[in-house]
Amino acid sequence: MTACGYTPSDIDAMPMIDVLNLLRYWREAPPTHEILAAVHQIEPARKAPPDPADPSGIGTLIARFPDGVVTSR
Repeated sequence: MTACGYTPSDIDAMPMIDVLNLLRYWREAPPTHEILAAVHQIEPARKAPPDPADPSGIGTLIARFPDGVVTSR
């Protein structure tokens, strides 16, 4: 739910009826990112522990796509 603009504390503060209504709405009109992930069979990326020698993470990205072409897997 956080990808749709709700923080965990927002959700915790919602009355249960509002959460259920929101889930019911999403059943009829799911968030776009969920539809695209299902259509393209994209799974959430597994997060590797941060490398202290590469704080920006660019080295990991380059290692993952050495030819420079980023593709969905």
